[in-house]
Order: sequence, then C-alpha cells, then structure tokens
Amino acid sequence: MTPKRLFVLNAAIAGFYGVALLVFTDPILDIYGIDANPDGVYMARWFGLGLIATGLTTWLARDAADSPGGRAVGRALAVTYGIGVILALWGTLSGPFNALGWVAVGLNLLLGSSFAWLEFILPRTSSASRS
Repeated sequence: MTPKRLFVLNAAIAGFYGVALLVFTDPILDIYGIDANPDGVYMARWFGLGLIATGLTTWLARDAADSPGGRAVGRALAVTYGIGVILALWGTLSGPFNALGWVAVGLNLLLGSSFAWLEFILPRTSSASRS
C-alpha cells in the first residue's frame, strides 16, 4: 500500500467513526456496551471530534504523504495507534467494551501496523521511492 492510499484509508475510517460518535453518540456507545451516562456521552463526542481531526489531517495531507511532513504524521499515527491497540485490548478484556471491542483492537492494529511498516520498517529495507 502506498503512503497516499494509507492516508486516504485512515481518513475514511477515522472520519466515519468520528462523525458517528459525534452525531450518534448514544447508539454507538450502546453497541460497544458502554454506559451512555451524560459524562460518557460528552467524552465520546470529544473523542469523535479528535477522530474527525485525524481523518481531516490525513485527507488533506494525502498528496504530501511521502514528504518529510507526511512521514512525520505517519510516525505519529503509528505510535498513537500502537497505544490504541493497548487501550482497546484493555477495554475489551477487562474494561468497558463488550465483544465488539475487538473491532477497535483490529482497526488500531491494522492502521498502526500499516503506518509502522511504512514509516519504520520499509525505509530500512528499501532506499527506493515508497510509491
């Protein structure tokens, strides 16, 4: 996968979940088994806003994904999604998520490992262009 395609994929997934959490907060929390109390709904909306920001960042930077700035964004997302895997695992195994939490684990693992591959592994194995 090229860096540009990964940026577009990330924009679509983050944007979709961000809008869903912002607009359909209660049903989304309910699907994942999280109590939709007022505090939780408020924080989920902030999380949705953060996902929208991440999606917009990667969408708007898609044409510069292989530039130094784009690679910096990719490295930041690799680390962020790596931490997300840990949080999603905790949330699924012993935290607030029900079995659908495995979707969060999978998405964080997919995106995190993809960004890590492009930003940390691929540059070491190939000096050619990553497009």
